[in-house]
Amino acid sequence: MALHNRQFAVTRTLPLAPHAAETLDRALDKLRAATGIIEARLARPVSLVLRYDASAIGIREIETRLQEAGIACNATLGWRLKSAWYAFVDGNARSNAASTGGACCNRPPPTSKR
Repeated sequence: MALHNRQFAVTRTLPLAPHAAETLDRALDKLRAATGIIEARLARPVSLVLRYDASAIGIREIETRLQEAGIACNATLGWRLKSAWYAFVDGNARSNAASTGGACCNRPPPTSKR
């Protein structure tokens, strides 16, 4: 899969609840086929290592795809906080990728003369 925005590629490790091996394999196949996913692999202990283009797909969309495939993340407090942070960062990446750049207004800031 070709990256649209290489500067927005991120790697995340998602802790998974225990699942049957064939369920995990099917979920990985579905994730790998999704737009924006660069790499998806299992790691030990049961966790999913993802590399994706945050300007094309976010952690919330990934979590939804996992839930649709019957896979749940290990919902500890630490993961919920980290997931919320990832969602915030992914949202910023998407906004920055869509930005046309430029200043927020048409007047430059005044220069101070001392």
